[in-house]
Amino acid sequence: MRVIIVGASKVGFALARHITEEGYDLVVIDRSPEKIDAITDAFDCNGYVGNGCCSGLLRKCGIDSASVFVAVTKNDETNILCCSAAKKLGVKRTIAAVRSPEYEKEINFMTKELGVDLLINPDRAAAEVGIKMLRYAETVEREMFGNGAVHLSSVEICENGVLAGVKLPAVQKVLDAKILICAIDRGGRVFTPSGKDEIKTGDKIVFVAAEADMEKTLNKLRITERRLKKAVIVGASNVGYYMTGILLRRGIKVTVIDNDEVRCRQMLKSFPKADIVNGDGTDSELMEKELKGADACVAATSRDEENLVISMFAKSFGTGRIAAVIKNIDYETMLKKSGINHVFSTQDVALIDIIKDVRLIDNATDATCGSMKWLYALNSGSVEAAEFEVGTDFKLQGILFRDEAFKLKPGILIAVIMRGGSVEIAGGNSKILPGDHVIVVSAEHRILSLADIVG
Repeated sequence: MRVIIVGASKVGFALARHITEEGYDLVVIDRSPEKIDAITDAFDCNGYVGNGCCSGLLRKCGIDSASVFVAVTKNDETNILCCSAAKKLGVKRTIAAVRSPEYEKEINFMTKELGVDLLINPDRAAAEVGIKMLRYAETVEREMFGNGAVHLSSVEICENGVLAGVKLPAVQKVLDAKILICAIDRGGRVFTPSGKDEIKTGDKIVFVAAEADMEKTLNKLRITERRLKKAVIVGASNVGYYMTGILLRRGIKVTVIDNDEVRCRQMLKSFPKADIVNGDGTDSELMEKELKGADACVAATSRDEENLVISMFAKSFGTGRIAAVIKNIDYETMLKKSGINHVFSTQDVALIDIIKDVRLIDNATDATCGSMKWLYALNSGSVEAAEFEVGTDFKLQGILFRDEAFKLKPGILIAVIMRGGSVEIAGGNSKILPGDHVIVVSAEHRILSLADIVG
């Protein structure tokens, strides 16, 4: 399958890495010869210098045989125009990165009239991820499958926690809940555990459970969701803008601090119910005043250094939940080591959303074996979970999991089987039938097709 990317900036470069790793035929377009040289030197792809909106260049790049066209330049209008041109020239699927709040109300027009099949808003998606993080003071990621019937979580095991030192076969008894641990991140090494493995302090475990068992597990781990009442957002960036809107709609009080008077006026016009403060988020006196009574602080300025300082100050002040937008991975590591659990990147969110869509397009025709319905990535993309509907040609259908004939590739785990209205955490006596929905988790493979998981 051929994929064309317009834009070789940080997002385009990182996306090119993922696309080539998964074996797709990739072409990258950018106006900068230096960026094209860098990306073609780093990856097995073709690069062209020029304007991704021009029909002549797009034809030269093989647009007529491309399945997916992605425009991720820093300019929203360029991305929209590139996708419109690509659609006119026959590409099957177009994806545009569009960040500006001005286009929020134009999505239907752009998809129906301008030829943009999917709009990815990295800033809005990052805002939603950040708000999810703020549900808990601890490091917790949580997603749902099967219309909310199945929950997938990533949780860090703290010192003296109930699971520290527990071997996997004893986990369900200790928790009094039916869960399945799918992956363990131990010091950056992510692996699929076996029955011989023991959970250690500092491990980050990824596990699945039905909703009731998930709640019971989180309670046993002393992780509780607390309702936000007041949040302080430092930075009237696009991420700050979207977070403000989402929180206000949920009835949460929001204070926004920014040192740009024009941006403050724009925020006040958009969100008259928010408290908008024109000031410096690195001013300790101002921050002490605004953080009093706040449940959470979000550092969402355009500069990593400022977000680092703001987060560290909020931590020292005693704010319970702190989130920071960070681009530099070194700063991300520094913040996490300092106890700032919630760090997120607009780039990472955009990549995950685009990769999801590319894979869904690639597997849309594989209905007889099993079509992918959804894909989630956790733990910074190192663990993936995909939901598949089992087709009639799946080779392992009807075979008990404990049977020797039931063989999966190493590092692949079928975690959950959904049949009708029932949810089954997979075990040795489980089996898969056509029409079932299954959740496949992997820490060692990219999940592309249900047929590919067979050993």
